[in-house]
Amino acid sequence: MDAPMPTTASPRPSRARFTFQPLIVKTYKVAGIVALGAIMIGLILYLINNIFYFFDNSWVRPVILSPSHDKVLAATSSVSEAQQRLDELELERAREAAQKGKLERVQAANAAFIAEAGPTVAEAGNSLAAVGARRELFQAELDRQAALDDLAVAERELAILDAAIATQKSAVERLASSYYLKARSGKIVVGFVPYDNLSTARPGTPLYRCSWGLVNCHEVGKVLSVLDGEVTERHPDKDRMLRGVMVEMSLTEPRAGEHNVLFAGSKPFWIF
Repeated sequence: MDAPMPTTASPRPSRARFTFQPLIVKTYKVAGIVALGAIMIGLILYLINNIFYFFDNSWVRPVILSPSHDKVLAATSSVSEAQQRLDELELERAREAAQKGKLERVQAANAAFIAEAGPTVAEAGNSLAAVGARRELFQAELDRQAALDDLAVAERELAILDAAIATQKSAVERLASSYYLKARSGKIVVGFVPYDNLSTARPGTPLYRCSWGLVNCHEVGKVLSVLDGEVTERHPDKDRMLRGVMVEMSLTEPRAGEHNVLFAGSKPFWIF
């Protein structure tokens, strides 16, 4: 009779495995739910953000101007060129005025010579000396008439130069009053407003800064004026360039100028 085969007992699962396995499964489930929730929240926020900027026309993008900014360099160059042109016109006028003075002296000298020598030459007869004197008198009269003609031209040129100088002075004063020149000695903050948003960013309009995207907003200043000249800047949320203008702003929080975007008129969602 054969001996019975020995049986091998299967190992019992450890108590720790029974304890932690449900916990691990629950952890994976919770992590998955959290990740899915985060993805859904991110997608919802992304859609809200895109929909908001598609319809919104109140955003203003702060721009920090420094001495090396393109607009500051352009304004500096423009006023320098205008001042140089004004200096050239004034120098040209001084030369023309000097020429006019010279012509006046030539005309006066010849007129005095003719008045003094005329009677004597008329009584000199027909001698060779008298003929030479009459020639000198005739030449003096020609020189006087030429000086008078040149004086008329000089006066006309001076009038043209005076008008050009007055126009150029106005141009220099206008360019020198450019707000961008304030940034030659340090940084200042202005706001870029696309043409579509210009109606909501009028002078006196309050400006708001949001700490968390489009919520938790508070007032940080106001629009003071619209600056001359068209500029192009990037959209605060999309990678595309827009045409518009710059506005002068008064900010109660200096660091608000470092923010990506401000909103004119009201908070994006009114109460938040």
